[in-house]
Amino acid sequence: MKKIDLTKQILLMHENDVFNDMVNEVEKELAEGVPKSLQDELDILIAKVGSSAEQSTENIIPFKRQKKEKLYEFAETVLLAASGTSLAEWFSQPINFGGAGFILDVRRVIGSDNEVDLYLTPNTDNSTQMKSSLSSYLGKSLDISILNDGEDLLTATIYVDEEGTSAEGSGYLSNSANMKGIKGKISINILMNDN
Repeated sequence: MKKIDLTKQILLMHENDVFNDMVNEVEKELAEGVPKSLQDELDILIAKVGSSAEQSTENIIPFKRQKKEKLYEFAETVLLAASGTSLAEWFSQPINFGGAGFILDVRRVIGSDNEVDLYLTPNTDNSTQMKSSLSSYLGKSLDISILNDGEDLLTATIYVDEEGTSAEGSGYLSNSANMKGIKGKISINILMNDN
């Protein structure tokens, strides 16, 4: 009798359903043709690629880079237009990372200029999506970095509980003097040593 991995089969069926939904959504959006604004942007990008000449690299001296920490993007979301516009305000409301299934709540430590506590909790009554997102990190401490369009907002260490239904930790806000208005993409990255 041949053994069949049911979990693998169910995951494959789910992936196919998700893929088909995405294809159907794109087809529906493009049913009346490509929007003019998108087509104009594509034309500009194609023109740039066609006009750029290959630059000679014979005068470039390679430098050996020191080993750095690699960033693994763990979760991302887009801030709404009504979000705070300064570093002191961007985390004044919990941030929902819908795709990862959790809410990030950042709270400033009283009496400190830049120290914060962080809490991750499920964004629905069903914590399955959060458990799935955190499954590789259950019972572990992680060094994370939170970025806004590539600009560092804070670094922290969080501990993920064994069930994957919560995580908490502490860290420090970036004290970048040239911080622009906080808007656009917020991402949580896991810092991994490149050793």
